[in-house]
Order: sequence, then structure tokens, then C-alpha cells
Amino acid sequence: MCGPFYAATGRVWRMSAAERDAACAELREGLAPVVEHAGERGITLGIEPLNRYETSLVNTVDQALEALDGLLGPALGLALDTYHLNIEERSSADAVRRAGEHLVHVQVCGNDRGAPGHDQTDWPALLTALDDAGYDGPLMIESFTADNASIATAASIWRPLAASQDDLARDGLSFLRSLGDRTTTSAGAIT
Repeated sequence: MCGPFYAATGRVWRMSAAERDAACAELREGLAPVVEHAGERGITLGIEPLNRYETSLVNTVDQALEALDGLLGPALGLALDTYHLNIEERSSADAVRRAGEHLVHVQVCGNDRGAPGHDQTDWPALLTALDDAGYDGPLMIESFTADNASIATAASIWRPLAASQDDLARDGLSFLRSLGDRTTTSAGAIT
């Protein structure tokens, strides 16, 4: 189970270093029994860092590693999304490498939230970083539609990202597969 379940999405606020430390301590305290419960049932949780426009607490891989220190393990890891990496990280590939063994889920889309490919993301470097991190799970295309008012507002999608959602999925899958056999073998399945 993956997502940004550490703060309400869209809630942003300023924090001093001391306030951030206190918020992270509160997060660890509240999350610890959930992680224990999940682990007892063979469930892995993945915390997803979101960009600064969606939350103030966990925006980068380094912030996630710091905030979750002591809890990361078989029942808790990181879920990374290329859209948020593109906004918050200086290098998406380096961020993936820093997540390393804690990487449990990867969501992919173009830097504009459209289909992967035909965007400015360095996809070969990202896939190499996933290999370097030892990630062998699926790459899940995550995008949104302007046709659903609540989703469009929540994700700030004000224009179509493709002719249709089926086209977006087809184009994204085709692009990822075009990167070569390594996309479906060493970097995991494409779904």
C-alpha cells in the first residue's frame, strides 16, 4: 500500500527546523504501530514524497529517509513518483539511488504528468538508477484526466494530457518498452 499518508494532500505550511523535527517525530510515533501491524500481516507500506505544492512535510528522498529513520525495513519503504522527483530533486536518478534498498514502488509519467517519453525526463538514466538501486518491481504509469472534476482540481490538471486516457496508457507503455529488454527484465515489469 503506497501513498502520501503522512499529511493531507494540498496542506502546505512553513516550518522551522525545530518544527520539522517535531513533525517528523510525531509522524514516526503515529506510523510505528501501523508499520508493525502491516508487517505482522505481510503488507509493505510505501511512503510517497510529494512536491512542495502538495505538502510541506516530505518532498524529497532525503527528507523521507530522515523522517522515517528507524522505521524503514521490510514493512516500510519509499514509493517514488517521477513527477514529484522532477520537481523536487536535483537529479531523479541520484534520488532513486539514495532510496536504494528502501524503494518499494515506482510511479512513472512525463514531467508534465502525461505519458512517459516525449518529455524532458532522462529515462535511460532513471532506468539505470533503478537497476543500481536493485529495484525489480513494476513501473506503474500514473496520470490524471481533466474530465473528472475532483481529480482535475486535486492534481491541477487543467488541460488534456493526451487525446484519451487509453492513448496515454498505450503511448507510455510503448515508450517504456522501446527502451529495450532491460525495461521488462532488470528494471521490473511494465504495467
